Amino acid sequence: MRKPEKITITTFWLDWLLLPITLGAGWLTYHWAIADFRLALQASVEPGGRAALPPWTVAIPLVVCAVGWVIVGLGSLIREEYYEHRIWVAVLAAWSLSCLLGAVLIGLSFLPEDSNLGLAGVLNLTGLVLTAIMFSLPAFMKVPLGAKAIRFSHQWTVLLAVCTGCLMAGMLLGFPYKFPRFSLGIGAFSFFGLGALETAFSTPAFPWLPRLYDFEMGQDTFFAGLPKSTLWRIEGLIKLVIGIGVAITLIIVSL
Repeated sequence: MRKPEKITITTFWLDWLLLPITLGAGWLTYHWAIADFRLALQASVEPGGRAALPPWTVAIPLVVCAVGWVIVGLGSLIREEYYEHRIWVAVLAAWSLSCLLGAVLIGLSFLPEDSNLGLAGVLNLTGLVLTAIMFSLPAFMKVPLGAKAIRFSHQWTVLLAVCTGCLMAGMLLGFPYKFPRFSLGIGAFSFFGLGALETAFSTPAFPWLPRLYDFEMGQDTFFAGLPKSTLWRIEGLIKLVIGIGVAITLIIVSL
């Protein structure tokens, strides 16, 4: 993949469709960061309140993620894969790190012996760690094509469903802080984005993730190796519906 001499803007409808979604997610994530900081600050000044970490640390994962959403939205409008892939790689790495930071925050601050968060905290901790692993795995594997593309797509979808389910349950059980909800937003975005790709191309969408890290494979070779079937379009529509449903639930609970 050669470095292009210039940068042009894409006209692909899906990239432009994702832009308002990512910008809206960035705005919501930033406001969640402010809300978490205020909640942690309030808890630290209440009589008998104690904090294992300074209140501002609670906002760090979401601030990083809010910037990532904006970069993803604007970066996806670049037509040249050379730049687009590198932007996605950097953002996915930042998001994985943010999920791990969130898991550390839960472990250090929200699961002491006298905590009443219990199952909600454990579910969010599990979901955050699994989300970080889920988005790190593509960096360490070759681009799956043919039968491997089908197998890995199904396995990754199951992992995505487990991550989303844990985070959704943790939220509905009343976890007071909002930073785990970013990973739930990633889950909704992943279902929607992968579903849109499968609906548009009738091929499994998971290989797009490992391909972000492969700067040598040509586009023609990549598309030629993907199995094509109407069934993938049906699966894509199901993922689209799931992604929209998770997003709507997330927004309603967060209002």
